[in-house]
Amino acid sequence: SGKGAKGDGFEVSRFGNARVCMIGFPSVGKSTLLTSITETESLAAAYEFTTLTCIPGVIHYNEAKIQLLDLPGIIEGAAEGKGRGRQVIAVAKGSDMVLMVLDASKAD
Repeated sequence: SGKGAKGDGFEVSRFGNARVCMIGFPSVGKSTLLTSITETESLAAAYEFTTLTCIPGVIHYNEAKIQLLDLPGIIEGAAEGKGRGRQVIAVAKGSDMVLMVLDASKAD
């Protein structure tokens, strides 16, 4: 399965050989990417803040299992706790790699 370990909210157990978290602004395609490269379905919709917690998935690459975490969109003021920013940053600090997801078609 593509679940990538169990846990509630932002408390997801480490799973596999490495942990990668996706960070980006709201609605840039993090959930779509997770769904397309893992067996996990992460809700994607046409409005911001569809993802409200940490959604784990697993990428199977050769013999490795890489845990991929879909996190809520990060907004200005996240470091001060705005929009679940502190939880998102804490998960990022505990990851082996941070994948910045951007939407190149957005002007801002």
